[in-house]
Amino acid sequence: MSSHLTRVVFRSIIANEPLLYRGCRHQAPRPRLTIHHGDRAPPQIQRRTFLNFFKPQRKLKPMEMPAGLEKMAELMYAQNNALRPPKPKEVAHALVAFFAQRKGALEDFHIATAHNALSHLLGNPQENGQSWLSTKELDMIFTTLLAPSKRPEAIGQAHVEFGRAIIDELAKMAETKEGEANVNTLKKEYRLDEMRMNAKLIRLLSRLGAAIEARNTAAEKVRYDPTALPQHRSISLRVWGDVLGGLVREGNLDEILKTTEMLQSLSIPLTQSMQASLVQFFAKRKDLERAKLWYSHSSLRCSGEAGARPYLAASIDLLKACALSGDISFGQQVVANTLKGKMREKESWDAIFLWSAAIGKGADEVDRMMDVLVRRNDEARQKNPSREVIRPDIETINILVELFMSKQDPYSAERYIALGEKRGIIPNERTFTMQMQYRISVGDIDGARAAYFNLQGSFSGAEQSVAVINQLIQVLCVSKQHHFDELMAMVDDLHERKASFAPETIAALTLLHLRRGEIHDAMDLLQVHAHQYSPAQRTVIQKTLSAFILDGETSTSDAWDGYQILRNVFPETSLDARIPIMKEFFARNRSDMGCHVFFHMRNHVSKAHRANRDVYVAAFTGFARCADAESLELAHNQLKLDLNVDMDTRLRNSLMLAYAATGENKKAIQFWRDICASKEGPSYNSIAIAFRSCEGMHWGGEHAKSIWKRLKEQDVEIDKTIWTAYMCAIARNHHHDEAQTLIETVEEEYGFTLDLHVLGSWFNMTANNEKQAHVEEWIKQRYPEVWKEMETLGHWVTMDGFGYRQYHINRDLDP
Repeated sequence: MSSHLTRVVFRSIIANEPLLYRGCRHQAPRPRLTIHHGDRAPPQIQRRTFLNFFKPQRKLKPMEMPAGLEKMAELMYAQNNALRPPKPKEVAHALVAFFAQRKGALEDFHIATAHNALSHLLGNPQENGQSWLSTKELDMIFTTLLAPSKRPEAIGQAHVEFGRAIIDELAKMAETKEGEANVNTLKKEYRLDEMRMNAKLIRLLSRLGAAIEARNTAAEKVRYDPTALPQHRSISLRVWGDVLGGLVREGNLDEILKTTEMLQSLSIPLTQSMQASLVQFFAKRKDLERAKLWYSHSSLRCSGEAGARPYLAASIDLLKACALSGDISFGQQVVANTLKGKMREKESWDAIFLWSAAIGKGADEVDRMMDVLVRRNDEARQKNPSREVIRPDIETINILVELFMSKQDPYSAERYIALGEKRGIIPNERTFTMQMQYRISVGDIDGARAAYFNLQGSFSGAEQSVAVINQLIQVLCVSKQHHFDELMAMVDDLHERKASFAPETIAALTLLHLRRGEIHDAMDLLQVHAHQYSPAQRTVIQKTLSAFILDGETSTSDAWDGYQILRNVFPETSLDARIPIMKEFFARNRSDMGCHVFFHMRNHVSKAHRANRDVYVAAFTGFARCADAESLELAHNQLKLDLNVDMDTRLRNSLMLAYAATGENKKAIQFWRDICASKEGPSYNSIAIAFRSCEGMHWGGEHAKSIWKRLKEQDVEIDKTIWTAYMCAIARNHHHDEAQTLIETVEEEYGFTLDLHVLGSWFNMTANNEKQAHVEEWIKQRYPEVWKEMETLGHWVTMDGFGYRQYHINRDLDP
């Protein structure tokens, strides 16, 4: 039979009527929700309505990982833990999907995971012996690996090893194909395929930080033969161009000079791309003589034709170097050569404008030169209408702006942008990007914001533009006068365009959300981005979160929320980063939070992140600072069950200190006996803590005297810390005359100066109002300055204001 009360309750709920109880002595106020972790108000009666059942609760965004990475990581985890791995077909799909859909750079962590997946697939082929990956898929992976947009800032050995594995597998597939076909008909094609395979290997080595090995391989396997077929000569020249380009990217001057000597000794002609690499390298290093030498050197076109002129980029860099070094005569020769050559007339005029600006001509003079260009071109077109229309365009302006950015002259760069607008030249994405960049460099945040909004009309998602927008977001995050809504609009725009976020940007945004109390927004941001990065990049965000938690200006509740994010999103956080966080909560006198941090380490799923001896020592020391007996007992019980931690003197010191601070002096003294009986023996800290354990203990003075006597007998050197600890133990056990005698004779016997710490500790350990008055009078007469310092520290009174005084003297001991 159902209860009458139950029917009344459900009828009231269906009718949306309140439930009333006349005997209730409290009203039902509207509940107040709080997310802060601090002292809670007394619990209040909750009032719930029927509609609250349908109120949507905010859910965190699901974790987003790069396509295929989770399955490859699952394979690695299964291999490391002797578990059943995923099916090879699933691993193959994951590997292809990762390289087909990866947006950001390919870090070493990603490549190592992919290489492991590839090795697993090669070691477990299909039943018919065929590979799980086709030639087309391997080519796609290789091309993605070498793409400039996928190259990380720091390239490790993993990239090269993975690329070699792909090339080896492609070579095996080619050999199999040749064996199945007619050898005679494929002989020439196989020779060409072999050269292309070697070219792939050299390109891999050159672009991924192993250019020296690439050069040695090229000298051995891809020799230049002027009598060979055009295809062979073209491949050979491209290979040596890759080698030289790789050495230039690595900035290895000695190896570049050695390579140029090899080019001459092997009779390998210089191509336009090789020439441009050398000229730009030496020009940027301000080595003008070598830059002039290679600029004047004859070169071939990519097609193999002789008499090629240097690229415009090489001419521009050389002109900048000539202007900065004051070599006006050679700069004029470069300008003359550009006019004589087969370079487009527009590019020649751009070089003239650049040179004029570089040697000191102002924007007004360059403007008049542009007028001359337009007038001459119009006159030429009147005579020959088929002639090309030449006008200064946005590329002209961009070259000039880039010049003054390299000279760190943002004012002149701004003038040339204004010059372009005056002539009706509309800035493009590169213009606004450079404008943002130099405005940020001089701290013009408002100007950079204005350039960003102008960029929106022409923003295509170029890598350089995205990098500068990331930089602007980081600056706005730390700006005290940032426009939060505009900042979030920038972030949302990058999200919509699927652009990449630098880890520093995500770290700055996370910190901003946390400081604004937007915990869910911070979590959502990290759920979307944090798992896209490599471990090294994730460390950037993790360190920012740790700094936020350790910041003294961060409230305890915000610090705890930050720690919860750190624990859930970055489980790989090392013990070296977690221990300071635990200590921080102890320093905030939140032993309960510090205890939670300890147990999170104690119960971590990874052995490398589980609590070790240092964690236990820090935890017991924190419990001692906070006098938390309950947490101490819990942690000590865990230590007894932990077979991976061996007891040593330092760990016993921390236990002795913790039990002494929580009033368990007998247990503390027992640890002192264990230390004395151990093979390692006591340390100086052990002695001081042992004296601390004698304070407030029955017959503690006798124990302290016994320890002191042994120290004297064994001729142990007494330092100031040990002497102070012994004096405190004597005073706290009401041996006031003996404590005063120690104070009065210490300078003569030990040479220690009586300071604030010694005299303040003596006063605090005198647990009697009458005796404290005597100590106070003694200090005032002999050390009045010290007493004034004590007064400035402030005090509190024991026994709820009816006991003796205690000044705020820091008496903490380290284990």
